[in-house]
Amino acid sequence: MSHILLVDDDEDMLALTGRWLEKAGYRVSKAPSGKEALALIEEEKPDLVLLDYAMPDMNGPEVLKEIRLRDESQKITVLFRTGLDDPDAANQEGEYRADGIVSKSEGKPGLMKAVAAALG
Repeated sequence: MSHILLVDDDEDMLALTGRWLEKAGYRVSKAPSGKEALALIEEEKPDLVLLDYAMPDMNGPEVLKEIRLRDESQKITVLFRTGLDDPDAANQEGEYRADGIVSKSEGKPGLMKAVAAALG
């Protein structure tokens, strides 16, 4: 069973997305902030991180940079999850790239398709 870490400062989005993934058979952990996500990544070593792009304490690109700089986590698959009108803009910033981008507007079908593809 694949382990997914959800990172989002919106508690409702964490709860809803977590339910979708758990019903699909994934093991799910949740973090409401970038700092908590980094601690969980170190502790739990998830297979996939679904990372909100825009968060108040550490934004998605900042969290992604930390993930990629750490030896023990740099190979974890990371998908940005964004509400931006132009989701591709989320991966144009900085030298550290996510493995993919999922628009929140795609809802459950888009999310499940992206997760399945990322986990291969």
